[in-house]
Amino acid sequence: MGSRRFLGGSAVCILAAVTSFACAGASEEPRADERVLELEAKARSLEESLEALASENAELREEIATLAKQAGPAEAREAAGSAGEQEEGVADSEGEPAGQPAIPEEDRTSTVERLDDLDVRVRELEDLASTVEWVLLAVEQWAKGEDNPLSSLEGTALERTVRLAADSGGEVRYIVHPEREDPSVLVMPLVAVEGETPLIVSLHGYGGDSAYQSIYVPLHERVNTDGFALLLPNGIRDGEGNRFWNPTDRCCDSAKGGQDDVAYLTELVAGAEQVMDFGPVYFFGYSNGGFMSHHIACKGLPGLRAVASLAGTSYVEAASCDGASPVSVLHIHGTADEVIRFVGDGSDPGRQGDGETAFYAGAQEMMTRGSSRAGCDWPEQPRPYATLDLDQHVPGSETQAFRLESGCAEGVQIELWMSVGSSHAPGYGDAFVDALVNWLLSQK
Repeated sequence: MGSRRFLGGSAVCILAAVTSFACAGASEEPRADERVLELEAKARSLEESLEALASENAELREEIATLAKQAGPAEAREAAGSAGEQEEGVADSEGEPAGQPAIPEEDRTSTVERLDDLDVRVRELEDLASTVEWVLLAVEQWAKGEDNPLSSLEGTALERTVRLAADSGGEVRYIVHPEREDPSVLVMPLVAVEGETPLIVSLHGYGGDSAYQSIYVPLHERVNTDGFALLLPNGIRDGEGNRFWNPTDRCCDSAKGGQDDVAYLTELVAGAEQVMDFGPVYFFGYSNGGFMSHHIACKGLPGLRAVASLAGTSYVEAASCDGASPVSVLHIHGTADEVIRFVGDGSDPGRQGDGETAFYAGAQEMMTRGSSRAGCDWPEQPRPYATLDLDQHVPGSETQAFRLESGCAEGVQIELWMSVGSSHAPGYGDAFVDALVNWLLSQK
């Protein structure tokens, strides 16, 4: 938990620093340029640190494997387990030559501890480098054709979201909800057809907002080319000022963060329908927004056809989804995600600090839940139908795509994109946005 606080604080500091660059740029443009260069240098330094740590990590893993082979079977399993790896041959030391010198226990323990500590440091730097990279990418994009390249980072979440949407050529509308401080942004394509144009709702992660969500996954840039409307809402703030969604049945005590976001988003979509009669409705969410998307699939919403979640699952203690109509589900998750783990986690305390646990399910369990609602069975050992190259931070085609169609309710598709080696904030670009939009719009 301490490493997560470090990561969150570092990301906030970086974003705050970039925002301050924008403020300085209004009156001291050379000074803003200098600070951007400083941020770029920081990113390069982080990359160099990652390479050095990864090299040291590899050396330590070799050392662990050597120690494990020389140790007894039980000690070997303990060393391998502490390292968090499933190395072939590590747990089986039968057949080793007799009379090998014993490795002192303190040396084995020290090596395992060093490896564990290094793993934590590598992942912290990896996620921090991801944050720096997408901020720099935004700066680079905004710098094209603008006098003040950082001006788009100024203002409220609403103002920044509107600027991004307007710059992409979409028509901006405002959807007002009486219980929220700001209206939500609805981005309409220049050509829309009553009763046919799809609506995608994009939900930000914990501590983010609609503008940062649009920077990370720029769906607003595809509104005209792919012919869909895009709704970009914001969650309410918690006691520390972080925006979030409530993807549980605990509502509606706002003092405990228990606002009814299912009702809010349902009413928001209904408000968007007053602009025009849309076709199918799709939800996409990142992290906490991914949790909310899965919860929407569980609770149902008029016109909902499919949900896609990136790095967000659902709570084990969530109420049943009895009565919910089956919808298509796409779950996207990195196997190296240390914030929301691919295999799930049953140890994190609830955010409200009330002593209750907030266990969350793993990716495979989410596939089981989605297929169960659709009347089909997710296999225990699914086979990928394709491999995709989506994460620019991981070499090669890192994402294995699994799909379940047969036996499900008519037109329903259950799909998992398992990104081997990807963290909580994968380095996505155009290939990911293309794949995501194509999948959502294919769910008719």
